[in-house]
Amino acid sequence: MRLLFGEYGRPISILLAVLQIAGCGDSGRLYEQVRTSREIAYRQWKSRKQQREESEVRITGSLSVDDCLKLALANNKVLQGVVQEKEIARGEQLKSYSAILPNVGLTGNYRRLDEVSSFSIAGKKITLGDLNNYSAALGVTQPIYAGGSIAARLHAARLFSLLTDQTVRAAVQELVYACTHSYYDVLISQHLSRISADAVRSAKAHLDDVKQKRQGGVASDFDVLRAEVELSNFQAELIRNKNAINMANATLVKVMGVSQHSDFVLSDALVYVRSETTEDQAVEAAYQNRPGLFSREFGIKYQRQLLKIAKSRYLPVISGYFNFTRSRPDPHNQMIIDWGGAWDAGLMLTLPLFEGFAREGEVVIQKARLRQAQIDLIDAEQTALFEITRALLAIQNAEEFVDSQKLNLTRAEEGLRLAEVGYREGANTQVEMIDAQAALTTARANYYQAIYSHSVAKLDLQKAMGTIAAFEHAWSDSHLPGDGAASPQETSLAASAEQNQEPTE
Repeated sequence: MRLLFGEYGRPISILLAVLQIAGCGDSGRLYEQVRTSREIAYRQWKSRKQQREESEVRITGSLSVDDCLKLALANNKVLQGVVQEKEIARGEQLKSYSAILPNVGLTGNYRRLDEVSSFSIAGKKITLGDLNNYSAALGVTQPIYAGGSIAARLHAARLFSLLTDQTVRAAVQELVYACTHSYYDVLISQHLSRISADAVRSAKAHLDDVKQKRQGGVASDFDVLRAEVELSNFQAELIRNKNAINMANATLVKVMGVSQHSDFVLSDALVYVRSETTEDQAVEAAYQNRPGLFSREFGIKYQRQLLKIAKSRYLPVISGYFNFTRSRPDPHNQMIIDWGGAWDAGLMLTLPLFEGFAREGEVVIQKARLRQAQIDLIDAEQTALFEITRALLAIQNAEEFVDSQKLNLTRAEEGLRLAEVGYREGANTQVEMIDAQAALTTARANYYQAIYSHSVAKLDLQKAMGTIAAFEHAWSDSHLPGDGAASPQETSLAASAEQNQEPTE
């Protein structure tokens, strides 16, 4: 430092040291400020979380499918957003009334002149008007004919409202499907978990038996190891099924729009009932109930009205008008410095002779959109037929699967019984015993999976037919979110319902 700065080396060294210490102090203060800011942000997040949890609906007790649907229709956030489309449609209908209502305007004016025009007659000065000029005017214009666009706008607004109703219907049906499907997911997960728990108990009992036989010299270390491996496999499957229950429960709670801290048990069961719906019945129901088909029909009608509005720009516009003016000086005689009035009325015809390519382009656009809507309807009908065919095939396959697994379950139960008897008598090996237990576990799981697949396939068919929300007719629009429906913070459901029922045929 002395070599670089000579006699000023020591002062500069001290200055640099002071600056370094000051910099460290500034850094420390900045870090402390950031830590304080982060702590405040965390407390704010915790407060918001607590407020959100307090506002959420929390349910307890037994929960049926109908209970789930009621809760979902009242609390699901996605549906609440879709229902706002009805308010948009109401606003559009209010806007359409402007096409038939008169246009009323009121204006006021004040004008100060530098000087007033005047002239002289026989040496006498005569002035025209006044330095201060006031006027107020009322103008009324009533549309009478606008090339057919007035009626088209009113009709289009009504069609838009009907189209929005079908959008809400479709959202309700999607919600009912998602809610019911999630309910079935929880049920099948619970069944598979119970099957795994039974398999774990049987494997533990078998392991204890093998260990006792090893102490008696009847079984080997390999037999014990084989039983331990089988127990570990069943325990791993049990863990997976428990996790599946937790995920399915979380999904169901999300669909219902209630608190994740809800504590409930499912009261309904997966029930196997054969479907009697034929293809013709399903197609007829779809054509008469499916919201997607109704909305596309209304969409075509709506586009026709928009095309009429576009074509109306080629035709004249006829309006009636009335104007009344009150001014000072008198509008009839500027020499009278006093208030006076004047009015006029009549009919006005406007014919746009040339608008460039604007109206031609608009007509082309609306014709193309009308054609799009017509093609979209055909595609929606084909989609409905495809979904019906797929659901019917899935139902048929599921019914065959249920029948086969029902018989297979009986065989597996008998096979395990014979294996247990043979193992106790020394006629069967431990491997045969373990194989029989695994076969029964698989057969039970397949049986309930078959019933679950059949239930979901019937649910898919109802959705394809548009009849999945027959429940919605009893649950009218007045109960939909946004229409004054209130939900209690704590909802206790019927606790008398039978819990954890086994599937029946």
